[in-house]
Amino acid sequence: MRVFITGIEGFVGHHLAGHLISAGHEVSGSYFDEPAVGELKDRCALFRIDLRSGDGLHQALASARPQCLFHLAAQSSPALSFQKPVETFEINVIGLVNLLEEARNTVPECKVVMVSSCEVYGLTNTPDPVKEDYPYNPASPYAVSKISQEQLAIQYFHTYRMNTLVARPFPHTGPGQPEMFALPSFARQIAGITKHGSDPVVLVGNLSARRDLSDVRDIVRAYGLLAESGQSGEIYNVCSGKNITIQQALEMLIKISGKKIEVRTDPQRFRPLDIPILWGDNSKIRQQTGWQPEHEIEQTLKELYQYWLDRV
Repeated sequence: MRVFITGIEGFVGHHLAGHLISAGHEVSGSYFDEPAVGELKDRCALFRIDLRSGDGLHQALASARPQCLFHLAAQSSPALSFQKPVETFEINVIGLVNLLEEARNTVPECKVVMVSSCEVYGLTNTPDPVKEDYPYNPASPYAVSKISQEQLAIQYFHTYRMNTLVARPFPHTGPGQPEMFALPSFARQIAGITKHGSDPVVLVGNLSARRDLSDVRDIVRAYGLLAESGQSGEIYNVCSGKNITIQQALEMLIKISGKKIEVRTDPQRFRPLDIPILWGDNSKIRQQTGWQPEHEIEQTLKELYQYWLDRV
């Protein structure tokens, strides 16, 4: 199958490209950050595109002629969206409109897997894991932009009968995740302590939040299965179905390092509004695609720590 990945240079994009190439698919993609492309240049056809303007998009899709398109390109940080709400909407919403319009006109039969976020659930009021029909209650500009993306993808399905569906992933981590996110930030700080004898202190934000954590490799495998057997016009949670606190994840990383480390709160690391719990029900994707998680979070965190230990 010919596949196209927007945001292919990102953390998830790299893993998805590797997974699809290993499965025998012909992979191409778009990127914005030239230095982050790295070894992908030798494995994929790549196109530099700023989705906010859409320049170069027609040429890319006309050349690649994808049968499936995975839309990952985004401003992906809820925390950053508080600082840059306009940029967040330009990239996430205007970018998707440009992509859907070009796909509709250039590759109308292409299946589009639009990657959203569990942040759309926001401040939930239930003791149970949320299903896909749980109402929106966003807690950041990022979450609102993702709701807009979801609604656009579903609207293009209904209006133009485009082959679009929505993947709604919960938090995921693993080797290669940048330190702007909590767990790789912890892993990098701890790796610095281990390797360079830095002051044995880890700076943290809110540790009480509970998160449904997955390994990025399980997540991209789910995306691949959705491309094969997900139903157009549908939304799918992609999650482990379990949850732990950020503090528990931090304690695992510290235990993996074998170091005695002080945990110190940094007010700069708190969001203006944080979500107490993000916990999902994954029964729909399991039943419709046969997907299930394969990685335990302890092993994922061990590999994340080793990734940063090799780089600090």
